[in-house]
Amino acid sequence: MPKFKMHAREFKTMKDPNRKPDGHTKYVCYIDTATIPQELSAWTKTNPRDQKMTTDVAKTIIASLAENDDFHELNRGLLFSVESVSYDNRDETLTVEMNNDDIHGNIDGGHTMNAIFQAQEHETDLGSRYVFAEFFVGITSPVELAAARNTSVQVDLKSQEELRKSFDSLKEILRPFPFEQRIAYHMNQYYNDRDIQVIDVREIITILNMFNQNLYPIMGPQGISGDSQPVQSYTGKEVSLKRFLNQGKETREEILKKMQPIVGDIFRLWDTVEREFPEMVQKSKHYYGSKKYSKYNKGEIVGQTMFQQTDIKYLVPKGILYPVVGAFRALVKVDPETGFYGWKKDPLTVWDDLGKQIATIVWDEKEDNPEYMGKSRNLWSNLFKEILLYTLV
Repeated sequence: MPKFKMHAREFKTMKDPNRKPDGHTKYVCYIDTATIPQELSAWTKTNPRDQKMTTDVAKTIIASLAENDDFHELNRGLLFSVESVSYDNRDETLTVEMNNDDIHGNIDGGHTMNAIFQAQEHETDLGSRYVFAEFFVGITSPVELAAARNTSVQVDLKSQEELRKSFDSLKEILRPFPFEQRIAYHMNQYYNDRDIQVIDVREIITILNMFNQNLYPIMGPQGISGDSQPVQSYTGKEVSLKRFLNQGKETREEILKKMQPIVGDIFRLWDTVEREFPEMVQKSKHYYGSKKYSKYNKGEIVGQTMFQQTDIKYLVPKGILYPVVGAFRALVKVDPETGFYGWKKDPLTVWDDLGKQIATIVWDEKEDNPEYMGKSRNLWSNLFKEILLYTLV
């Protein structure tokens, strides 16, 4: 079991005041910043967000650590969940043990801890700099404590759900795809190369939600239905995440399992539309590059597709991508015996056949602003019906 030793003063033990049988014990003290071991940097899974050390808040902490002898009073401090704590009064040595990185580790104060490690690495003279620290023993889950303590910048829902392991089944399904390592499951998460754009997990969930027959069924009580268009997928990523979560753990995991046969096609379809939509506009005798939102710049590369990172010379706004890709849910079929998802017709073949008509429907919209197009129920409905009619031929 890993043990970490530090020099600490004013060590105190605080029992649960309600004397509950399952109550937690908290230990508080001031730790000599020069003695905090760098190995603690590996125990951060319990913190709901990565630390971005270029923010104004982080820079203020770094400056305060370097300049203030009273840093222990000016900084909010560090919070850890640990297996055990012991303290030797003779030499003021604090020893903490951890054994499960899902439960034990830094919960709050990650920016402060990183600032201290940076100072150590740069051999900054920390003198008698101390930092206030709290150590909880007996915690079985860091989620509630993390949500309560991380209040200076509110912790978002996806970060809390990542601690709850709500995305584990989704991760398993996404594991075969190259872009899986670029998915951000919590705040301030970056890819190894910070120049490469990460994909918010809410975006993944929102795109899959559009095809989820539990949320947006094609077949209603009266037969074929398209009235419940997934417009919310474009207008609210947080709401879409809540809809995904509110299905309940067992239900959403079962649906993800049943959807797995079509998941790869959905992402390939997105990238294909993102890459080829301007070409389909051209085929319909219009010039996509005339639109400001195309960002066309004399044939220069202006971006990359979201999933395959293919270079593109025109940008296609998400206000167009969502209703276009979402319309292909009209192709979804569900096996009545197994419940597994499939396609009535191959979506990429349908895109090849209908791409020109789809581009025309979008181009003929009265609104020329992608923001409004993404919210237009009329556009969503017209695109859906175009593909639905194609399946009936």
